Formats: sequence, structure tokens, C-alpha cells
Amino acid sequence: MRNHFIALALAALAMTGNSGASLAGSIGGTWSGDGYVEPSNGQREAVRCRVTYSQQTDKVFGVSAVCASPSAQIRQTGEVLMVNPERYVGDFYNSAYDISGRVNVSISGNKQTVSFKSASGHGSLSLSKR
Repeated sequence: MRNHFIALALAALAMTGNSGASLAGSIGGTWSGDGYVEPSNGQREAVRCRVTYSQQTDKVFGVSAVCASPSAQIRQTGEVLMVNPERYVGDFYNSAYDISGRVNVSISGNKQTVSFKSASGHGSLSLSKR
């Protein structure tokens, strides 16, 4: 179950993005950071991720992520939608573990705060632009 939930967290991270079309030049490239995942029926575990963003439309961004915890490493892709230049939301799905949930991202300068939740658990991450 632990690796199952770690996959949830890493899939969630892959669905995260940052600023909107007006700031599109600032999102390209790689972001990295760490945080935690906490399964509904388990203990909190640290996670570290590297995320690359690519603009697909004015409000949609493709995301590619590589994340690792002490017990798992996962590569994931996804998309997010801009709500406003400081906030993104997305749904995620990881077919390898059949996990889905919701992601919220808050942006402040070159920092992102990512939170995610599903029936399997929840977590939070802090990312910085590299």
C-alpha cells in the first residue's frame, strides 16, 4: 500500500504547474523541491521531485515529472489549467496504480506550493525554479 500511495503523490505532482499566459516565459524549464505524502492508512513519507513545464495553449501547460521517496521512483506526465496567474488546478490519474485525485497550486514569484488529495491520502510540496 505504501508504494501505491507514493505513486499517488508523484502523479499529483506531475499534474502541477505555475503561472499563466502573461507569465509564460517564466514557467519554462525545471523546478524542484520536496515535501511529504501521507496515506489514509499509513505514515507520512518524504518525497523529492524535479518538474519540467511546457506551454500547450494560453491556459494549459504540459508537465513532466520525476519524483522519488525512500520507497519509490516514478516518471509522470500530465496537464494543468490556469485559474489565475497565481493559481492552477488539475485532476490527476496514474494508470500504473489506478489512482486519481485533485491538485491545487499556489504561485509566489519563483516558488510553488502544491497540495493534493485523493481517497488514498494527501500531501504537500514546495518547489523552486532552478
